[in-house]
Amino acid sequence: MRIERINVSQQVKQFHYLLLQDVALKERLRAATDRASLVELIVQLGTELEYNFTYQEVELYINQNQLLLMMQFS
Repeated sequence: MRIERINVSQQVKQFHYLLLQDVALKERLRAATDRASLVELIVQLGTELEYNFTYQEVELYINQNQLLLMMQFS
């Protein structure tokens, strides 16, 4: 049995890079009160900015990059 590694959407990565450069976008994410609302807000903002990724893709990206994200946004 072969286990395939799940690849995170390239669009989630691109949104992350945009977020690092856009202070106003970061501020909008501060409205999230917990992880679930943060993920929902990321998907919503991504859609507004014409990105196409799912709630599950954002969750996976956060799980795979948790330490990096904590260092960048703490």
